[in-house]
Amino acid sequence: MRIFSALVSLFFLQNITCQQTPINTVSEMTWKLDYEIYLELSNDSSYTFDIRQLFHITENKNNFSTDYIYYPANLGKDFISDVESRNSNTPYDPSGSKTLWSALHGTLGGGWVHFTNCMMYALETGNLNPTAPLMKRPESKWKPNPVTETYLRTKKWKYYVPVSQKDAHKEYQIRAKQNLLGDLTSFPSEYTELFLKTKNKEYNKLKDAGQNNTTARIDLIKILLGANYLGEAQISYIRSAVLKAVKNYSINKLPSVIIFDEYDAAVVLALDTQGYTIENVIFKASANISETEAKKRTSQIYSIIKTINEYNQNTFRKQLGNYYK
Repeated sequence: MRIFSALVSLFFLQNITCQQTPINTVSEMTWKLDYEIYLELSNDSSYTFDIRQLFHITENKNNFSTDYIYYPANLGKDFISDVESRNSNTPYDPSGSKTLWSALHGTLGGGWVHFTNCMMYALETGNLNPTAPLMKRPESKWKPNPVTETYLRTKKWKYYVPVSQKDAHKEYQIRAKQNLLGDLTSFPSEYTELFLKTKNKEYNKLKDAGQNNTTARIDLIKILLGANYLGEAQISYIRSAVLKAVKNYSINKLPSVIIFDEYDAAVVLALDTQGYTIENVIFKASANISETEAKKRTSQIYSIIKTINEYNQNTFRKQLGNYYK
């Protein structure tokens, strides 16, 4: 069973009343030094990004090898407004849903990229915590008769998801061997490599150092590995944590800048209700790109994002169609 299928059927939300905070937009963006991008935001704050620390797209993919194409992206104003209106008058009924996917799909709308980016933001901000009290498994000497494979795989877990790196790696390897990683294969290779190479001691150091953007990538994989084992209380907790994070989207959240290496371009991406949307495109000054070439490359980048949105939406519809046959 794919992770997608293991994640489908939970829809409505309890009211959480939060005041939406305005989101900064980019008022100026330049790339004069090869490894530095300068941003000035609408609140007059300015930042310099080291491109070596940003997400890179190294090639133009015409043939997609995974079910979904995922890029880290900020949440757009229209998307946040849609989430607020979607949940303003609809009480949440946990008994009407059975999986994490459907709980968040009913809450957020959109597709897989909305699900993953919102989960990521909730983890980065600490609104969602895999070791929260509701995620802890009760101590019990009970065991099924006959003993099941699921019981053997999870009996030593302290939480409903594999919190320790050792347990998470073991679960990942079992899924990979059985070809049951599902949509986890759609994550960028950098995420998977980080997850697999990080031991418990290194993970704890990252947490202690406040490297939330890094540990969120690892924790998201852990939660999806444990998604099949979540109960109603855990699903409700995760849904509420993600909704709270989205509704309180911070004015201080920096824009999501993606580097298109093939085009010598830096692109500010956000999520609208349909998928990825481009807010700004600039080119590296040292590439000496003419105005005509810049227009051509900009058009190509917009075309790539449009194709990715269509591909993700078509895959999403296909997955839903297969599930409800």
